[in-house]
Amino acid sequence: MPYEHLVDTGSLSPAPLLALTTFGTRYAWTKNEIDFQPSGNKARIVKLPNSGTLVFNSPKDEDEGLYQCLAYNSFGRSATVKINMREARLDPFPISDEVTHRPELGKSLTLTCVPPDSIPQPQVVWIVDQRLGGFSVINYDARVTMDREYRLRFANVIESDGMDGMPYRCLAINSVMRLNRQGPPQIVIPRGRSDYTETNYLWADQDDRAGLRGETLSIMCIFSGNPTPDVHWERTDGSPLPDNARTRKFGQELVFDKLQYDNAGNYDCWASNIISQARKIRTFSIRVNSAAYFTEEPQDVEIGVGGDAEFRCSADGSPKPDIAWFINGESLDTAMVTDKRLADPNKFSSPETGKLYFTNVAKTDYMVIQCNASNIHGYVFSDVYLNILEEAPTIIDPPEAISVSAEGTSVNVTCRTTGKPDPIITWFKDEQQITGGRYRILPSGSLNIAAVVLADAGQFVCQASNKFGLETAGGVLVVRRKTRIEKMPKDLEVFAGSDAKFTCSGTTDPEEVQNLRIVWLKDGKEITTNDQRMTTNIQDSSLTISGTITRDSGTYTCIATNGLDDSRRSALLTVKDRPKPPTRVRHEFCDKNATIHWMPGSYNNAPLQYYVLQYNTSFNPDQWNFGLKVNASLVKVNMTLSPFVTYNFRLIAYNKMGASEPSFPSPKPCITTSDIPEYHPQNLRTIGHQPGKLYIEWTPVPQLLQNGPGFRYMLEIVREADQAETSVPITITDWRTDHYEISAQNVYEAYRITLRAENDDGPAKGDPPTITGYSYEQVPQISPTNVQVESTGDTFAKLVWDFPKSEIGKPGTRIRGEFRGFKVQFWERGRRPLTAREVDFEPDEIESLSGDTFRATVNKITPFTNMEAQVAVRNNFYIGQPSEIVRFLTEPGLPGVVEFLRVLNVGDTHVNLEWASPLENRGNLIGYDISYRKVRGLDLDVMQDREPQINDPYTTTAYVSGLSPNTKYRIYIYARTEQGRGEAYFIEIVTAKPGTPRMPRFTIENVGRTFINVSWWINAFTDSGTVVFVEYRKLYGAEWLRTTDEVVNTWKNVSNLEPGTTYELRIKATNGKISVASGIDEITTDGNAKAYDLVSNIGWFLGMLFSVLFIIGFLIFLVLLYRSGFRFTPVTSGGTGARHNMEPYSGSYDNTARVAAGKDFGPEPKGYSNDYYDDKDYHNYEYDDDNGGFDRRPPSYSSDMSKKGSNGVKRRSDEYEDFDRQGDNYYDRGEPSKFDRYGAPRDDYNDDNRDDYRGDYQDDYRDDDRYDYRDDYRNDYDDGRYDDGYYQDDRRDYYSDDDRAQPSAPPSASTFV
Repeated sequence: MPYEHLVDTGSLSPAPLLALTTFGTRYAWTKNEIDFQPSGNKARIVKLPNSGTLVFNSPKDEDEGLYQCLAYNSFGRSATVKINMREARLDPFPISDEVTHRPELGKSLTLTCVPPDSIPQPQVVWIVDQRLGGFSVINYDARVTMDREYRLRFANVIESDGMDGMPYRCLAINSVMRLNRQGPPQIVIPRGRSDYTETNYLWADQDDRAGLRGETLSIMCIFSGNPTPDVHWERTDGSPLPDNARTRKFGQELVFDKLQYDNAGNYDCWASNIISQARKIRTFSIRVNSAAYFTEEPQDVEIGVGGDAEFRCSADGSPKPDIAWFINGESLDTAMVTDKRLADPNKFSSPETGKLYFTNVAKTDYMVIQCNASNIHGYVFSDVYLNILEEAPTIIDPPEAISVSAEGTSVNVTCRTTGKPDPIITWFKDEQQITGGRYRILPSGSLNIAAVVLADAGQFVCQASNKFGLETAGGVLVVRRKTRIEKMPKDLEVFAGSDAKFTCSGTTDPEEVQNLRIVWLKDGKEITTNDQRMTTNIQDSSLTISGTITRDSGTYTCIATNGLDDSRRSALLTVKDRPKPPTRVRHEFCDKNATIHWMPGSYNNAPLQYYVLQYNTSFNPDQWNFGLKVNASLVKVNMTLSPFVTYNFRLIAYNKMGASEPSFPSPKPCITTSDIPEYHPQNLRTIGHQPGKLYIEWTPVPQLLQNGPGFRYMLEIVREADQAETSVPITITDWRTDHYEISAQNVYEAYRITLRAENDDGPAKGDPPTITGYSYEQVPQISPTNVQVESTGDTFAKLVWDFPKSEIGKPGTRIRGEFRGFKVQFWERGRRPLTAREVDFEPDEIESLSGDTFRATVNKITPFTNMEAQVAVRNNFYIGQPSEIVRFLTEPGLPGVVEFLRVLNVGDTHVNLEWASPLENRGNLIGYDISYRKVRGLDLDVMQDREPQINDPYTTTAYVSGLSPNTKYRIYIYARTEQGRGEAYFIEIVTAKPGTPRMPRFTIENVGRTFINVSWWINAFTDSGTVVFVEYRKLYGAEWLRTTDEVVNTWKNVSNLEPGTTYELRIKATNGKISVASGIDEITTDGNAKAYDLVSNIGWFLGMLFSVLFIIGFLIFLVLLYRSGFRFTPVTSGGTGARHNMEPYSGSYDNTARVAAGKDFGPEPKGYSNDYYDDKDYHNYEYDDDNGGFDRRPPSYSSDMSKKGSNGVKRRSDEYEDFDRQGDNYYDRGEPSKFDRYGAPRDDYNDDNRDDYRGDYQDDYRDDDRYDYRDDYRNDYDDGRYDDGYYQDDRRDYYSDDDRAQPSAPPSASTFV
């Protein structure tokens, strides 16, 4: 197919036909395949010298034709493609009258245009004339467009299409001539009113379309409708549109760029609008033809003498193209006759179409070869040459002197050569020839190294050789370590509006560190600084996306590169947001039901959970009501509608992020037809609150259920005493009316009332409600009698009374209204104004007994209180005269809360409390219970009880000991009766920091054979030292034994002792960190020691007896020997007699028993935890005398050492006076005489200084919940926990006196010394 060349014959400008100028080349032209000589046209047609270009000065019609240029030189002849030169022209439009169109609003409209003849084809646009001259071009859109036949199409007409009476015209433009023509004017005058119309077909291309491969093909369809239809394209077989297909002109045109064979097939163009989802479809069949094109195009060949050459030419097309060869511009058949070089079959052959072979070529075998492939749609032409050369190798592109590459990349070491015959390329690395493996020599001669490693670095040399010579060139390859990403970005899921941050870091070769940089991509495109929400941090190479939105979702790639190589890692960002609202909401089948359709919006990366369908009505357009909850997988739903209502619909989509914005309402309202009302008014009743009236009330029927025009209520009222069957109905036209009243003469008189609803279509469905109602009510004229108390409890009383049951529900009843039960009023005797309460008993809450007797139980009465009560009958609005008053006393119950609880003083391990008895005893008090628990922030530890609790109801002070220092506690107190604990009152305190305990005074109250009773005095107002224990050991024993801690009692029984044995005994006060010891007493238990007990020492006695007998017998034997004359002869020696040193006995008691808790101890201390004391490293504060020993003197005795007390206490009095002087420093004030035999303060004792310790604490904390105390919460003390192995060797105390200095063993109980 020739190329077209258009000229304007009316122009004086020359029209050149160009040909490439080459030195030494001759040119010739043909016109219509006949030799053309421009010299015969004078100067109008000129061929430029030394060039093949033809210049037409003032072209004429006769110059039209097919032109071709031929070029000749010593190597052969070449030809150009053919050129079709034509004259450009544009005819005028035919003269025509003005045309007026009067379309209806909302309907389609077409304005025709028949453009005049034009070469080339004209460009046509539509314009509108302007009143002041000139014109404006119409901008096309989805509603207004132009088809391929230049007609202007309106999908629907709107008011502005009238253009204020200015005419439409089509304008034809010839771009070659730079000329345009205007068509006849057309006036558009819209009329009528706009209405919705369904989609209809308006215009489309022909159904069967064919296009050429590689060219652009488009198909177009236009539809009408109001609203403007949306146009869509699909493949009929359901497969996706091709990648090279796109839509334009607002979806009305489908364009194929570079048409391909696989684009062939059927395509559907369909459109719809919101009025109807029914599709209007236009189907197109696409066929793909092709002009000839090369599949293998011949190439220039340069070879040396004696070489072989092959030319290949293959083409394809639809239909299949023909291939023809040309040699020097002549067909192959002609050339084989005229050119002797082609006549020798040993040198030239063409065994098949599309192939030429040359063998053992000579230097003179150079020639120009052309291949032409053509079919009915066009042709392709290729012009190549065969050149025979003889030259030595030359390296024209040698390797770089130094080239740098990165490990793992592919490298090409260049070595491009020339020479004939083609040189042989050989490569060397470090003087070793390279062969195979990762090394590959490319056809160009360059060396390709795949996946370079560090060992590939070195000197590379390229050698090129042929029979005419050899040439070499070399360069150095440097290999860097590969770049790696150390910290790769990770996938992120974020909520819209929050920030997302990706971190990434990499390493590279030390020589390339200065070139290392981090680059970020999003979906394969580099992130630039233009997006202000995406910022990179140079310090940590991170990427931060601020205020993420859903379109930020995608793949983010971190690239670490140094310019030589790179490393890439990607992460996915998912931004979750509320869904987009549904679109294109519409309805169909608007009657008793409607089907609502919609198009889902984007779910924004958070799957949809459901839709909510909302509607509004003409009754309240501003209020959107809930309609249905719809499954997220649906795109339509049915909804039941009410008659005679105008509906609009919209939807809201929900995902886990929240609700979308509401969709646009359905554009066309849904209007349902009328019907009878859905139901009659409900909740019909009478109310007797207005004297002299019959007041009737009901629930109105809402507008949504009235179902038609003319809605009204019909009310019928008949007095039952009149015995009338019907009455004249009362018409109520205001649907909002909810009551009606008339005058009534009698109190609580019966009426039969009927109320129905109806509209112009008829009465409502079903029977209307009919009730028996009553007129107004008044005060009852009857009272209950014979009120009695059947039984009482602590908080309840059962009352019985008489009332005539015949008065209930009878006409003219003295109740004077509906019977609504009884009212019981009760109060504390003598305090009615302050304590009066009342309880209403409904009829179903009263127990009806035989006869006219009723019974009811009144609850929530104050225990142990004298009460009074009375009963009255009641109707809906009034209460009758109450009955006579009945009196009763409730049973004792749980006591009330104490009046107050306050702190007298707080120590490090105790708190001293004071309280007042409850204002409401509600029973006989028998004592008080005290509990406490630790407070740890907002948490409370396990409740612990003080033991023993207080069993004296008149006690109002006590202390709680065994607490942890510097700890917050909540202290509870409960008053207690025989029925149990009352309500709790609590305060919170913080114990003091650990102080130094005061050394307590103690006395020995009683000594037995195996026990010693010890009593001491505790000052509750002290700051420290209320936890006490007793230590004891045998006289001169090595190890101190100890009892358990006492936190409440002021006495201790030390048991499991040995009779007749002297013990050392002392007491210690501790606060968990510091312990202070008293002086030491020596006490001897009653009875005889084992050493003086015959029964216990029978073995020793017999041994001594036999020894005495033996000695007597031996002496008798010696006497007899002496009398018989026997004498001992002395032996004289020269030394003095030996003197034996007598070492004193040194031993220790190995039978000392530790104290074990048992029944002889009395109750173990409970209500506190020894764990605190067990875990402390105590300091032992002991006071020694001048001799370094511990003072063993109890300060409560003044007898001398020679005396022994009645309890076997041996005392040392020579130092008592000095010791007592310092007692004020170590003992609390007070005398033992102020305490009883158990160590408790006597009743008549008052400490004048007590008030100094009191704090004015007033706590309002109260605990209304009764505490359920359980033994599981108490700390039990196990005898087995006192283990000698618990103590370390470095925690021993050492004691000394005048006679001895022996180590004191650590205590065996849980409290550290």
